[in-house]
Amino acid sequence: MKKLSFICLVVGLSLAIGVGSFAAENGHRSLLSPISQLLPDEIIPEPTRWHQPDLIPNTYFAVLVLALLFIFATRKLKRIPEGKGQTLLEVFVGGIMDFFGRILGDHGKKYVPFVGSFFIFILALNYLGIIPGLQPPTADLNTTLALGITAVLGVQIIAIKENGIVGYLKHLAGNPPLLGILMFPLEVIAQLSRAGSLAVRLFGNIFGEKAVVIELTKLGLIVLIADDAIPIIPVQVPMLFFGLFVGFLQALVFTILTTIYIVLFIEHHDDAHEAHH
Repeated sequence: MKKLSFICLVVGLSLAIGVGSFAAENGHRSLLSPISQLLPDEIIPEPTRWHQPDLIPNTYFAVLVLALLFIFATRKLKRIPEGKGQTLLEVFVGGIMDFFGRILGDHGKKYVPFVGSFFIFILALNYLGIIPGLQPPTADLNTTLALGITAVLGVQIIAIKENGIVGYLKHLAGNPPLLGILMFPLEVIAQLSRAGSLAVRLFGNIFGEKAVVIELTKLGLIVLIADDAIPIIPVQVPMLFFGLFVGFLQALVFTILTTIYIVLFIEHHDDAHEAHH
């Protein structure tokens, strides 16, 4: 299961970076971009000369921070926690295991590392926007679509693993079998559409929150060219705190929906197994 989580995380990261690189060539990927239009060129260069693909390095930065965080947090683990760091880590990881484990049930608990990896990764990407000057990669549809495709692809792999190819196809065909010709293409479309729904929901909420922060920042920005001073009224600060809640909530919603998609296939497997006996 750890191998599956790692593979899906690598695929998602590759898709996010690969797809985003094409879009980044034709646009600006920074929260400073709209603000810079209000500032003199001596302070921030002309926006048309930027062309910074912030989407890609920001994603790499989140991965690097997560990797270093967990490397340092787990290098001196004790069977009985002796410090606050290990205690907090165990509370965080234990909370994820318990919460998603209850949804997946006893049979599906082995897939908690898969969905838990999504939660941690998306949470880190969302919170990147709290840092001034950085745009969260999840505020770009390229990233969220890559995450959605990866989640749905992982769910299909788990479904085939649990039900087998024949059982998986039977699940898509539905009941009664006579309606399989009609239901099968509809179910395939439904499975594929889940990637889009996951992507648009995450993108819309994070992008909307960041757009409000930008507008509030522009509203509170006063440029005094004569005095060479730029006092900033931080009217966007309350929205940044709200962004902490939104970032957590959207990472949780994305992960819960992915978990439910897995449960639907696991329940089908359990029902078929009971019927066989």
